Amino acid sequence: MDGIVIPYSQAIFDAVAYENAQLTRAPRNDDEWYRLKVQALAVAEAGNLLMMPPRAKDDSGWPALAHDMSVRAADVAKAAERKDVERVLETGGQLYETCTACHAKYVTP
Repeated sequence: MDGIVIPYSQAIFDAVAYENAQLTRAPRNDDEWYRLKVQALAVAEAGNLLMMPPRAKDDSGWPALAHDMSVRAADVAKAAERKDVERVLETGGQLYETCTACHAKYVTP
């Protein structure tokens, strides 16, 4: 989590921002779009790894959340490949919801 999921998901969440209905942050060039795509693909693959023993926490909710993380991150990668700011924002939000659902169940305070 500390090596891939947390830093790369945070990069995804920070990639696009609006303030007062104005776009204030988004990838600016092909390299930044490519980096975002690669970060999203890394999170997607990490989700696959999280479904495998010994990383899987249980056989009930964990596999579904890990799979959902992979799917949502792959959606971000597709949006980044198309350089679609609005879709990155939407799919990044869906990924965030998956992450918070998992944290609510599995991260101890």
